[in-house]
Amino acid sequence: MVMDRRDTDVATELGIYDEAERWFVHLLEPDCPADARAAFERWLAADPAHAAAYRDIEQLWKQSKDALKDPAVMAAASRALLREPSVRSPKRWLIPTFAVGLAALLALAIVPRWLAPPADPAGIAYTTAAGQQQAVKLADGSSILLDTDSKVVVRYSERTRRVDLLHGQAQFTVQGNHAWPFVVHAGSGTVTAVGTQFQVRLDDQATDVALLKGKLAIAAQSPDGATQDASLVAGQALTYDQSGHITPVHPIDLQQAQGWTQGKLFVHDWRLPALIAEMNRYSDTKLQIGDPSLQDVHISGVFRTNDQQTLLLLLQQGWPIHARRISATQIELLRNR
Repeated sequence: MVMDRRDTDVATELGIYDEAERWFVHLLEPDCPADARAAFERWLAADPAHAAAYRDIEQLWKQSKDALKDPAVMAAASRALLREPSVRSPKRWLIPTFAVGLAALLALAIVPRWLAPPADPAGIAYTTAAGQQQAVKLADGSSILLDTDSKVVVRYSERTRRVDLLHGQAQFTVQGNHAWPFVVHAGSGTVTAVGTQFQVRLDDQATDVALLKGKLAIAAQSPDGATQDASLVAGQALTYDQSGHITPVHPIDLQQAQGWTQGKLFVHDWRLPALIAEMNRYSDTKLQIGDPSLQDVHISGVFRTNDQQTLLLLLQQGWPIHARRISATQIELLRNR
């Protein structure tokens, strides 16, 4: 097929507009590199038609934000995009039809990327095994203390300081910066801090949040997208579950909250199963209750999280309990007869 001069002119002009559109989209990207911007300047200076086309694209972009609010314009744009151009009237088609269609295309292609925040980076993972704790110093001077069998992923960007708590427990000491919020994602909710010290614990059923210093904002989301919000001041705590329900705020036991950071459990009238479950988090050798009558035994005392043997000695000395090893990784607790 042989194209006449008018066809060639239209194709050339459309090609320039295509290039201008691609440059416009690329330059809107927040991470557009400096060498790309330099290449754009060279393209712009290479031909007056390039500069003219780019000015038209900029103008269309400005107009499109208002035009797209009008259903009639959107309908016209859809028709324009589907209509084949007439060779007999290239300029007449190029300006109104191409303009409306391009405005719609630019808005549909550019607006989502322009308005959407850049994705958070992949992040750095920190993990502890059973019985381990790890202190992590972050780039901004904040810090994380990971408890036993815990994992976090830290993602810092220009917009936010994000930490995902995937399982376990951690204490966060945050350097204040109102313009750069520190957000912990855990379970079905988020915990947002500015300059605080707080703890978050995530298990299969719920997330516990305890605030030692400062203020916190908590948002929990249900599976259907509904949210509940709450706030804490120093000395308060709450829990939210996987359904997005937040419990009433309650005071914390400061000694107990800080105990695990010192490798201790401060136990006040706990039932034996609760104590066993907590101590099992810190050891590969698991304790289990072999006599149902021990379920209601209540325990008080201070126990070191990394010292299972001393716990067993104290239980056997202070309560009618004896321990029996049943495997390399299991110890059964029975009542003395």
